[in-house]
Formats: sequence, structure tokens, C-alpha cells
Amino acid sequence: MNRHLRHIFSAGLLALGLAPALAGAVDLAWSGFGTLGYAISNRDYTYQRFIDDRGTLSRDSLLGAQLDARFSPQWSITAQATYAAAPESDSHHDLRLTWGFLAWRPSNDWLLRAGRLRVPLYLYSQTMDVGETHDMARLPTEMYSISPANDFDGLSVTRNWPTEHGELSLEAYHGLAVTTARFWTRDGAPPAIAPGARYIDVHVRATGLVLTLREADSFARLGVHAVRTRQSNGQGVPVRFQWQPLGPELGYWQVNAGLPGPGVDEKQTIRNTIVSAGIEQSFGSGWRATAELARNFQRDTEVAADTRGGYVALFRQIDRFTPYASYSFLKAGSKQLDWYRRLTTSQLPGYLPGAEQVNQAQRLAAEGIWAADQRSVALGTSYALTPDSKLKAEWAHTHVGEVSRLVDTPAGTVTPRGTGIDVFSLNYSFAF
Repeated sequence: MNRHLRHIFSAGLLALGLAPALAGAVDLAWSGFGTLGYAISNRDYTYQRFIDDRGTLSRDSLLGAQLDARFSPQWSITAQATYAAAPESDSHHDLRLTWGFLAWRPSNDWLLRAGRLRVPLYLYSQTMDVGETHDMARLPTEMYSISPANDFDGLSVTRNWPTEHGELSLEAYHGLAVTTARFWTRDGAPPAIAPGARYIDVHVRATGLVLTLREADSFARLGVHAVRTRQSNGQGVPVRFQWQPLGPELGYWQVNAGLPGPGVDEKQTIRNTIVSAGIEQSFGSGWRATAELARNFQRDTEVAADTRGGYVALFRQIDRFTPYASYSFLKAGSKQLDWYRRLTTSQLPGYLPGAEQVNQAQRLAAEGIWAADQRSVALGTSYALTPDSKLKAEWAHTHVGEVSRLVDTPAGTVTPRGTGIDVFSLNYSFAF
């Protein structure tokens, strides 16, 4: 059964399981939300999976619905589904269950939830799919692409404390997820590996502790998350690569066991620790600022994700308009960038037997590194058409340094580096 059918099947089982409870629910409510988003760039290669100079509706468009059933002051059920671009295909959309949990509130101070939940990693994790709640046309990708998974199946316990002007909460969670990691290969290794996108299913185990403060003029979050990941196909992740000399100043990096060399040390499961912080602060007269920062620490390998990213944004509400400016960045660790550089610049001369295969293998290994070095500035505005709908426009300029995993390089061309990408976006978002 493919993943698309599994998600629909899971949603169906959930609906059947909830039917008896919903029949006796005291309060039953549903809501919907969506975004119709168009984006176009000034480059012929693809950025963020879909954006190029031909334009796309796939990057930001989304349709969602949520059902809330409260059958006592203590017990409730929430289910949410979205229809959007499929994570395991650049050419398909699919319907998937994003939320589906049972909540128990034994008192005003405690909340326990079990089921499919949203990882409370970002400042806007709970509303990241609901574009109408944001003034930015797109939440900064440099920040909102750090996590390997946004939803998980597991448990969450939250303790709340009232403050003078709001509420302070501490949430502990633990759960599992299966997500899809996407990698782009410029040239591939025909006929075994074709150029283009490769998708690898990844099992994720996450545990976290998150402190959140909500007050009238401010919203802040600080979290620590321990994450373990492994590939579903059973393949390990190299720790580092060994140099195989062939002569004076000549050799290659042994990137897989199929190449002659001393061997490749691998880890079946790798560990990351993610520390994230964010704040939204209102200053009066329509002014508001938002900032988020995340550091993803890699514990076991020199070639897997080890990044830092974040952004700062300034808003000014003027009647129905809310213009804004933002700056964001995403950069991999020095070891990851060093390995990308070594593997893409160490090329055997073509006259050596097997040189083409070795060079292809090294490049494939480089493209499997979670490498990024980019920063963006954006100027945009939202316009409130109604209290529940917004029209948004944005221009964003991204500077790519050494490499960006968010850029798809066409076969046979030079990988973009030290260059800029301009993206123009126009979105209509609504909620009801």
C-alpha cells in the first residue's frame, strides 16, 4: 500500500473510531482554510522544488479542514487534513492527516494529548499551514525547513501557569514520524540513478521540551528537541570518508563500499539536538517585530544535517495594509560544507580506467549532504480583504553562497553559487 493510500486509510480508521464519540458530542465545530499561491522567479532552474521562471501554483497552494469535537469540559477530539503538494513527488498532490488527537484537560493547568500532533518547534508551528494568520506571503524557508518532520504520532503533556498579562506553558512531548527526505542529483549515475529528484523515507523519533509565553503584546517560545533518524531502507549514513591515494597528489574519496579503499564507517541511526527560540513583539502604533533562530547540532556524522538558521521581520499595520521587511539565513556547519567542497572538486582525470564512475560516486555523495549556504531579504505586504481573508504580495531576493540544497541544478550545467534568485509571490489566503 503506497503512502498516499495509507494516509487516507488512517484517516478513515480515525473517523470510524471517532464516530461513536462524535454522535454524543456536546459541541461539534468545523473550520476550513486555504491558500492559492503563485510564485515566479528570474531563474530557469528550480528553487524550493517548484519555483522557476515559468511560475507555479504548487509551492504555496493548500486546502485544509479541521473538525473539533468537545464532549465534556475535559475531553475533546481534533482532526485536521490538508491537500497540498506531496512530499514524496514533485508532480503530485495528496490528502494527508496532519492532526488527529484526543485531548484531556483534567484542570485548567494541565493538558494531555495523544495521537497525531504538530511538533512545537517554530513560533508558528500550530498555524504554519493557515496562511490567513500570517502577513508574510511565505514563512521564511531558511527557518521553516530545518526540521525533518513537522508532525508526529505520540504524546504531549502541557502545564500552564497564569501570568499577570497572559499565560506561561511548558510542554513535553515524545513521538514517532515517517517523513520523506528529498535530494537532487544533477547528473545522476545512469543507468542506475537517473538525474533529478531522489526521495528517501526516514523514520524519526523526537523528544522535546518547549516553554511558551503568550501575553497581549508578546509571544515567545524556547525549545530543546532530541531527534533520532534512520533511513527506512536500512542503509546507513557515512560518518566520514577516507582518502584512497593512487599516486602523488592523485586519489579519490571512498564514498561507498563498491569502491576500493579502507572502508566506509556508517551509522544506522543518527542523533540531532535542535535548540530553537522565537519572539513576536508588538510596540504600538501598528508596529510589530518577529525573530526566530534555530541551531541543529549533529552528534554522529560529518555529512548529515548540522545547520543554523533564522530570520528577523518588521511589520507596520496601516489600516488594512500590513507592509513588512525581513532578513533570513540558513547555513550548514563547516564540516558539511568542507565535505561538499572536497567531493565536488576532487576529480580523477578522464584517462584513468573507471574515473567516470568514481567521479559520479563522489558527486552523488556530495549531493547527499544536507548542505546550504544562503541568505534572503524580502519586502512585501498583506491586505485584509475581510476579517478572514488576505491578499499578499512579496518580492524576495536570495543570495546563494557556496551551495543550496533548495536549488535544483539542471543536468550538465554548473551548480549555482555566488549568485542571486529573485522570487515574486502573490497569495490569497482565507479561513472560515
